Amino acid sequence: MQREFPNEAAARKWFESIIRPDGKWPFLQCRSKNTHECSYAKMPYRCRDCRKYFSIKKETVMAGSPLPLLKWVYAIYLDTTSLKGVASMKLSRELGITQ
Repeated sequence: MQREFPNEAAARKWFESIIRPDGKWPFLQCRSKNTHECSYAKMPYRCRDCRKYFSIKKETVMAGSPLPLLKWVYAIYLDTTSLKGVASMKLSRELGITQ
C-alpha cells in the first residue's frame, strides 16, 4: 500500500481514475461540463458556469469529511480485504481517528 500510495497526490489520482474514468469533471450540482482544474489544494476544480469550486469528494460518501484521501484509501482497503467487513472500532484504531 505504501509503494502504491506514497502521498496524498497518488491517492487523489487513484480516486480521480475511479470516479471519473473518462477524465471529464462535470459539476453534478448544476450539471455543467464546463469545468477546469485550478490551483487550490482543497478545492481543485471549478465550474465556469456557476463559478463554484468543488473537490473529488463532492457527491461521494466522502463528502464533508475532513479526513485526507490516504486514510480513505486505507479504510477502503481494510473493508474490501476483510472477509466479513470491518468494525468501526477497528477502523478507528487502525487509522488513528475517532469513531
